[in-house]
Amino acid sequence: MAGWSLTGRSNPKPVLKVADERGRPPRLADASLGDLGVHAPQGPYVPREADTVLEKHFADEAQLVVVHGKRLVGATRTLAEAARTHLPDHTLYAFHPDPRVPLTELISAAKRSAKNGAVLWLDDAGSEQLTQLAAAEIPPGVRVLVTARSALLGGTRLPDPLPGAVVDVGSLTTAEADALREGENEVPADAKGDRVGLLLVPLEPVRTALSGDSEERSIRFDRQALLHALTDWHRMDPPVALTAKMLTTLYGDYRRELAHLDGRAAVSNPGRERAIEWALELGLITEVFGRGNEYYYGNTLLSAVADGQRRPVSGPFWRYVAGAFDPAARRAAGLTAFDRGDYPHARDLLDQLDHVPQHVKYVIAYRAHRGGSVAIARRWYEKAIADGSVPAMVDLGVLEAAEGKAEEARSWFQQAVDSGDAAESARAMRGLGVLEKEQGNPEQAKQWFTDALASEDSVQAANAMVDLGVLAEEQGDVEEARSWYEKAAETHQPAAVTVAGANLRVLTDAPAGEETGAEPGEDA
Repeated sequence: MAGWSLTGRSNPKPVLKVADERGRPPRLADASLGDLGVHAPQGPYVPREADTVLEKHFADEAQLVVVHGKRLVGATRTLAEAARTHLPDHTLYAFHPDPRVPLTELISAAKRSAKNGAVLWLDDAGSEQLTQLAAAEIPPGVRVLVTARSALLGGTRLPDPLPGAVVDVGSLTTAEADALREGENEVPADAKGDRVGLLLVPLEPVRTALSGDSEERSIRFDRQALLHALTDWHRMDPPVALTAKMLTTLYGDYRRELAHLDGRAAVSNPGRERAIEWALELGLITEVFGRGNEYYYGNTLLSAVADGQRRPVSGPFWRYVAGAFDPAARRAAGLTAFDRGDYPHARDLLDQLDHVPQHVKYVIAYRAHRGGSVAIARRWYEKAIADGSVPAMVDLGVLEAAEGKAEEARSWFQQAVDSGDAAESARAMRGLGVLEKEQGNPEQAKQWFTDALASEDSVQAANAMVDLGVLAEEQGDVEEARSWYEKAAETHQPAAVTVAGANLRVLTDAPAGEETGAEPGEDA
């Protein structure tokens, strides 16, 4: 019964991506750079600063090595060169990505060759595999080598830092870029990109394919619908395999959207099949068979180009996720949307779900607040407050004050003050000070600003100096106002310095008599 879950369903077996002529995993030295995921053309390798760090990790026999960077920064090539140099005789286990297969099963497969050394190669690892790495037990003799995008390592779907050796490739240094141009690589003379892939990999064919490489309208829409669906799927990294059945549904919705057809309009199956054959021939997509089903994934260059063009994820994808994904998969898609800065779709997907991180709720509220969506902001602030977010208390106080709800604002500010959070307490004190000033209570306002000034937070203390200066200026005490602005200017806190400087210039430039608060022609 090994491999069976409590629901009675077995996990699909992993499918080797790289194998010898007999279907067995090869030695690492016998695998090509293309097998390991390096985009063509490859050309001579230009050494990177990360090579020295990787050499040390391999010398120390690190069992888990994660190399990350931005898209097309050269992470895969860097790790591939290091692995082939230091572990050439290790057996390579490189599988087609399939979120249905747990990482433990991939490690178990690699363990079969542990006696003589095995490498489990995970190129462009998704969030689910990265999350599983944190709890993985790697047996002696097995090395797990991973490449990933930096954004995933710092995203909300991977809240804890990865164990093992984590190496950031980073952008090309000036010396590396010069070496690239001086070598045998065909680098455009006017190229200004700071990533190896942007300089070497021909992206124009991919751009053309995404935009439609056929003059015939129907064929163009067929191909675009297919590629856009696969591109969005890869970009959003759902913990679900894109099966043929799912692709058929998505393709139809994308095809109808591209052609501006009614949602019930029929879509040609032959058109989809021809588009798949075309994309397979060009290497833009991969089709994998396993256990009587086939599933698809797109070339990573599709995602790189789409993101580079700031192409938004299309509506059909969001509708499919909302209607077809289970809560866990919807949560993953919602968190990915959040990490990509798509807050409206994030809040739509996460709205009714449990286990949404507190800071995610707060940022969704804050963004809605900044965008003028008061009702949405209030609701999400309250969600964050229910989880104990003190920043949300303060910002909800700001929102309610702006809406003219002074008592509600006062209540939220007071709760934040009572929380004991140093920075947020001081910010709330300043909020109470502004509220009292607007309510015509200058002495109470001054007390709150003074309390904020005495707080442990240097940023809010500097801002409180500005607040006290404004209050003094409004009360006609220009000298006290000037004194507070000058003190704020000396704090070197950017926001306070900027405002204090501007206010000081206004005082300096004011006509005689005006800066003292006296009316023209009247003694001060």
